[in-house]
Amino acid sequence: MTDLSVVGMKRPTTAATVPLMRLDGVKKAFGAHQVLDGVNLQMAAGEVLAIIGPSGSGKSTLLRCINQLEPPTEGSVSVDGVTITAGKKPSMAELNHFRRSLGMVFQSFNLFPHLSVLQNVSLAQQRVLGRSKKEADARSMQLLERVGLANKASQYPARCSGGQQQRIAISRALALDPKIMLFDEPTSALDPEVGLEVLAVMRELADDGMTMVVVTHEMRFAENVSDRVIVMADGVILEEGRSGEVMNSPRNDRVRKFLSAVRDR
Repeated sequence: MTDLSVVGMKRPTTAATVPLMRLDGVKKAFGAHQVLDGVNLQMAAGEVLAIIGPSGSGKSTLLRCINQLEPPTEGSVSVDGVTITAGKKPSMAELNHFRRSLGMVFQSFNLFPHLSVLQNVSLAQQRVLGRSKKEADARSMQLLERVGLANKASQYPARCSGGQQQRIAISRALALDPKIMLFDEPTSALDPEVGLEVLAVMRELADDGMTMVVVTHEMRFAENVSDRVIVMADGVILEEGRSGEVMNSPRNDRVRKFLSAVRDR
């Protein structure tokens, strides 16, 4: 596993011209409550995008709209050439394309407590990708080795720490070979020291060129690992741009106040 001291280092950026993901006018309402209010976004392959902002700004809902866990009320989401438009029921082929293209890591680990670590990582490969148990287990062991947990393969999640469980969850998402990884505040439920273990794995993925969207409260990660930062509030994007520019020289007054508050805490 990567030395935790490299978490704060900046990785080389990846240039690409064709968007791997695109959001056009994405809105999401729960009854009269407008959570997202017209989000437009493009993302190239190999980019790492950090989404920050105050609680209740719509960050997590945006991720859930991207992977269709929460279908948008308006707008469209395109992933790797396939577009799902709000108001039109997606086909099973379109939904399967999104499920295979997008890996999701939640705040809670969502591991199956009655399955071993190895089984947790292998199960979806067999059911979604049609891999044999032997193939799935071999791939799972590669990924568990990568996150430093091969020795936990036969244990159950309850015997693993929170940081270990989140690294297992990352392995499970990677096992489906997604085009884009979505992270919803993956360290928010962890102690700071344990969270560094997870951030180190995410840093490795970034260095390897994985396309990532990370909703995070880790300002250091947003500034030093991501290529771009988006700041959201009240369901809209207040500011976006290169990470260093947004984090150190924000143009928007509300963004300046937010960054000052989180850094002075």
